[in-house]
Amino acid sequence: MKKKKLHPILKILICLFIVYIALFIANISGYYEGKIKDEVIVTEEGIKEFEEKVQNGEEIDITAFLKNDREDYSSSMSNLGDNLTSGIEVFITDGMKFVSDVVKSLF
Repeated sequence: MKKKKLHPILKILICLFIVYIALFIANISGYYEGKIKDEVIVTEEGIKEFEEKVQNGEEIDITAFLKNDREDYSSSMSNLGDNLTSGIEVFITDGMKFVSDVVKSLF
């Protein structure tokens, strides 16, 4: 028996679907929310330190409380992935709404 080979376009669509699922899972898993939570904790610690210095009458330098430890790892490829994921999500959502409307009109 001969094995059927997948059409190249089908291979591309399967790869894109896998990438979409991976990005979707990263979004759903809360990875980004965890990073934001860590930043909030650092900010709250900075506020407490600031309030202590104000109460003690110490000299305050605002630059000591501003922390920008965030590194930007985004690239054109990651932005493309985000945009692609958003576009696929809109396409699938609109498609499902359309199918739902068609099914509702039949019954």
